[in-house]
Amino acid sequence: MEAISQAVASFTKAQNILNMLTYLNLAAYLWPQPANMNIKGGESFDFLIVGGGTAGCIVASNLAQMNVSVLVIEAGCQPTIDTEIAGLFPLSKNRNFDWNFTTVEDSTKKYHRGGVTEVEQGKVLGGSSILNYMIYGTGNCKDYKDWANITNDSSWTYDSIFPLIKRTEKVIDRRILQSSDVAYHGTQGKIALKKYHSSTNDGFYESYKEMGYKVLNDINVNNPLGFTPAYFTISDSIRQSTAYGFIRPEKDNPNLKVMYRSLVTKVLFDDNKRAIGVEVLTKDRKTITLYANKEVIVTAGPFKSPQLLMLSGIGPQEHLESNEIEVISNVPVGQNLQDHPTNIIIHKLGVVQPVSPRDPHQFPVNVMDGRVAINKCQNYADYQVLSGVMTNSTLFLEICLFTFTFTNEVCARILEQTANHQVHFITHRLLYPESRGEVRLNSTNPEDSPVIDPKYYTNENDLERHAEYIEHYNKIVDTSYYKRLNASFVDPKLESCDGLEVGSKAYWKCYTIGMSTTLHDYVGTCAMGSVVDSKLRVNGVKNLRVADSSVIPKIIGSSVQGAVMVIAQKVSDLLQKEYGL
Repeated sequence: MEAISQAVASFTKAQNILNMLTYLNLAAYLWPQPANMNIKGGESFDFLIVGGGTAGCIVASNLAQMNVSVLVIEAGCQPTIDTEIAGLFPLSKNRNFDWNFTTVEDSTKKYHRGGVTEVEQGKVLGGSSILNYMIYGTGNCKDYKDWANITNDSSWTYDSIFPLIKRTEKVIDRRILQSSDVAYHGTQGKIALKKYHSSTNDGFYESYKEMGYKVLNDINVNNPLGFTPAYFTISDSIRQSTAYGFIRPEKDNPNLKVMYRSLVTKVLFDDNKRAIGVEVLTKDRKTITLYANKEVIVTAGPFKSPQLLMLSGIGPQEHLESNEIEVISNVPVGQNLQDHPTNIIIHKLGVVQPVSPRDPHQFPVNVMDGRVAINKCQNYADYQVLSGVMTNSTLFLEICLFTFTFTNEVCARILEQTANHQVHFITHRLLYPESRGEVRLNSTNPEDSPVIDPKYYTNENDLERHAEYIEHYNKIVDTSYYKRLNASFVDPKLESCDGLEVGSKAYWKCYTIGMSTTLHDYVGTCAMGSVVDSKLRVNGVKNLRVADSSVIPKIIGSSVQGAVMVIAQKVSDLLQKEYGL
């Protein structure tokens, strides 16, 4: 366990250094200056945006360019300079720009620190686009067809929202730009996208071909299945957050104001159930009221958005009444929580580990993105694989211990079996789970964390399918490349799986539960079709919209970051049209 202790000490030391940078706030000049001191209670703005996160930054930037007054009320701070350095992402966890939420305890987190999932949600301008792993995706045609069917609105089909994707993206990858695949992407947007191409992965692509999968230049609507280098929101080693891409260029726009370290505690309504403003707990602990001339737009994310709506009287009647909250609109806020159940698989490669110093300006792994369908006739994936070779045991321990928060014992057992070897680190994701979780109020104190219960694998079919898909993928160990390397699957020797034959169906089901984790693709808690309509207006009230991952009614077949950006662009267009901006 000495290696574990050293990793913890090294990680803690690095975080302490970065926390000092946060305190110094050396990058403050890059962002809109705090408007806190200049804004008094009772002031009004055309639009109040609650939460300057992934979606909120896009909406604020777009509206500010339409000659209306926009106030972003952000609970966190300005991004610090270290958050822009792509290779430092593992150090972002559990710092003061993370809400530091945890889920309830459940059996799927037995081998995680504290028996819970540590939920990453950005509490900073840019939100989770500041904290996430920078892997980008927008889903497939099926996903948006599902949304259109759920909302009975064809404007959510892929063909309809594709212009919004193009408007957002700025593909800078030379291979894509020089290929026909560029037609499926944008090249003039504000979020730069690149791939990491590495000969290190050639053998794995050889294995995938041997298994009957396509190796692609790009996964897109024309080629939805296969393996390819992953897209990253990175350019010139800089993280392309929505704060960086959308807010920074508008930092001096007089139409845009930002309050930092200010928490919206309640949406206010008049007698006609029209949202007229918000209550705000300011940085100096004062409660003020601010008003919206046109609308209040909630972009606080999949946990804070439903919490705020419920505290404001919008949510399940029984739950609100049990908390002595007056019910304004009885809608299923907080229900329908979805995420991609994710599993960690480790393969030991028969290669002696070389000395490999890490470059903090580069993403530490050349990630491959695979989309696989069990039924070869379908045109969408059942599971996704994001994987890459790790040549550095320190990096492995950081990811195992801190990014995915497995226990010291689990990480140590894996490290012991892979000492002096490279490892193929695999995240295996069930793309379309049937289980549904929920978010509830813990109390009526808006500063308390909500109760987050993802309910992973509570639908037995999810466990059956995910275990089958993991077994299906693990056949890669039988390929020629793996045999040349003498590569093998690493059994983490989970106590709950003792006595089960490795590779048996019973083992894979046990393994699936024990090694489950998340990449934080939470959606659905203010879903279109139930809580909001297809124009993202909250049902039962007026002048209030939600526009973040919480409105996604059914999770998409990729990382959700790109879809959240689409939603933000969509609501911007809706507001522009409705108000003639």
